[in-house]
This record gives sequence, structure tokens and C-alpha cells, in this order.
Amino acid sequence: MVQTQDVNADSLLEQALTLSQKGDYSAAIDCFNRVLEVRPDSLIAWSEKASTLLNAGQQEAAMTCLNKALTAHPSSPYLQYQRGWIAHVAGQYADAILSFQRVLQLQPNYPNTHYSLGLSLYTIERYEEAIPYLSKALDLDPQSAEAWYLQGAALYATGRYEGAITHFNRALEMNPDNPDALSGRGNSLLCLGDYEAAASSYAQALAIDIEDPHIWYHRGLALKQMNRHEPAIDCYQKAIKLYPDYAAAWYGQGFSCMRLEDYETALASFDKALDIQPNYYEAWYNRGVILKTINRLEEALVSYDRALELRPTDFRAWNNRGGLLVSLGQFEAALKSYDKVLELRPDDPIALKNRSAVLRKLQSQPSG
Repeated sequence: MVQTQDVNADSLLEQALTLSQKGDYSAAIDCFNRVLEVRPDSLIAWSEKASTLLNAGQQEAAMTCLNKALTAHPSSPYLQYQRGWIAHVAGQYADAILSFQRVLQLQPNYPNTHYSLGLSLYTIERYEEAIPYLSKALDLDPQSAEAWYLQGAALYATGRYEGAITHFNRALEMNPDNPDALSGRGNSLLCLGDYEAAASSYAQALAIDIEDPHIWYHRGLALKQMNRHEPAIDCYQKAIKLYPDYAAAWYGQGFSCMRLEDYETALASFDKALDIQPNYYEAWYNRGVILKTINRLEEALVSYDRALELRPTDFRAWNNRGGLLVSLGQFEAALKSYDKVLELRPDDPIALKNRSAVLRKLQSQPSG
């Protein structure tokens, strides 16, 4: 009888695996359950059932399944790793990290675990903690393009741009068609001020993935830094077409239009950025610059005031506000703005010069 049950269990397990591979998840799960009735300690049945539940979108059930499996096999790094991965896929990153750490306690060099642990840490922005795990992953598997890329991304996130470029380049040696690595390299080059190389890296990325608005946006930034505002605007417009609520792209378009003295388009672009992101400091600031330039002084003052609500320590905005108030003939208020600049930056030459000029104006006014 036991032998017959074992034969039936083997047959059911094979059937369940076939059904799962064909995407008939419900029938596969039924078969796995029947196997587990006969073989409640079957590691492969528990594991494959959990994978099938995950593929069927039943993440919570998959996690429950693995918890039961680990009750039967508490020392299985395989099941613990699978549990960690399901937790990661479900967005339960803290739980995933704990599972991957348990795997390494059970088997210090278990395949893929250092990478997966680094990935979970990276995903929740614990970049410094991710870096040593990713380094270990590369020690164990130097041919892992994914690990080279992710380590590059973590180094970029922590401001180590030269190291990031080295890692992105290694990832690209193994997979030249990775737009994320090309874009990541571009971002690092942009931060280092190598704008031409950054623009080239973004262009390579766009040759692979022309539908990524973020790559278009960052290429626009690189071109803007080289004062190539017309092609920068073209990049921003492509980003906006792909992602209409991209506040940074609207702002970028506005900035380049401002540099080209297309003030109306610039103003409309800043307004759109502010519709999407009302606390966008730079948009309020440069909106004030444009409105002052086109002599809409009262509106410019409103923009500077809003900017300073968001960033009260920006001496530039206080300086500009002071100049605007002088243009409006509000000398006492202008003096207060320049005083604020000098609180923040006591040796500011513009504020010192303009404050003296305002004082002379006030002193020359008839009293009474």
C-alpha cells in the first residue's frame, strides 16, 4: 500500500509540475496538495507549490506555503531563500532581508543570496549596507552582469561616481544592450561634469529604449549644461510626450526656453511644472526671474515670496527680491531683503552694494 501511494505521489508530482509549466496553476496546486497529503514533508512539493502560487499572483498564499515548509525543513537554505525572494516580490523587503540573512547563516555562500540581499537593501535605499553584499556577490560570481550593474547603481546613489562608472562599464562589457547601465553611466558622468560623454551614453541608451522618459530628460540636462538649449528642449518635449506629468521635464523645458529668451513659453512651462508639483522651488524662483524681465513686477514678487517660503535661506532669492522691490519703489522693504541676504552671507558684494544704494535713496528723500 505504501509503495502504491509513493508511485501515485511521484505521478501526481510529475503531473503537477507539467500543469504548472503549462500555466494551469489551479490544477497544479490541486495536484501538489494531493502529493502533500501523502508526503507532508516533501520539500520539492512545498517549494514548487509556493512557486506556482507566486506565478498565480497569490503571494500571501505562497508565503504561507513556505512557512509551513520551513516548519518541516527549518534548516533548508533553499526554502529560506525562496521565502526571501517571495517576500521581495511582494514588496515585503524587511522580511526578505531577514530571510536572506538566515540563508547565509545556514550556508554562507549560498548561490545568489548575497546579490538578492543587496537588491532588497538597495530597493529600500539602504545603499551603504547593500554595497558589501554586492561586492561579495561579485567575488563569488564575477560574470554577473546584474551584480555589476546594481553595485554601480548603489555607488552612484552614495556619490561614488567614478566607481559607479567602472561598474556600469563592466556590466556593459557583458551586456552591451542594457539601457539601465548606459543611463546609469550617463547619470554618473553628468554628476562629474563630463556632459559630452553623458549625452553620448544617454544617446546609446535611447537607441535601445526610445520610450524611457527619464533617459530623454537626463539627456536634456546634459545638453543644457553645454548650452545646447534647442536640442535640450527637444529631449524635454520627448520626455513630456511619454510622461505628461513629468514636472522636472516641464521645468527643464522652461529653463532652456528662458535661456533662449522665449519667455512666454518658459513661463507656461514653469506654470505647468507648478501645476504638477506646487512646491517646486526652482520653478517659483525662475518664474520670478522671467516676470521681472518682462516687467510684470507684482507677479514676480509673488513668485519670489513663494520661493522663499519653500527655501528661506537662499540668498539669491532675497537679493532678487530686494532688486524687485527697488524697482517697485518699496525701499524700506528692499532694505529688509538685503539685510536678510547679509544675515545669510555677511560679505555678499551684491547685497552690500545695493543696500548702500537703497540707504542713499532713503536718505535723499525729503523727511516728513
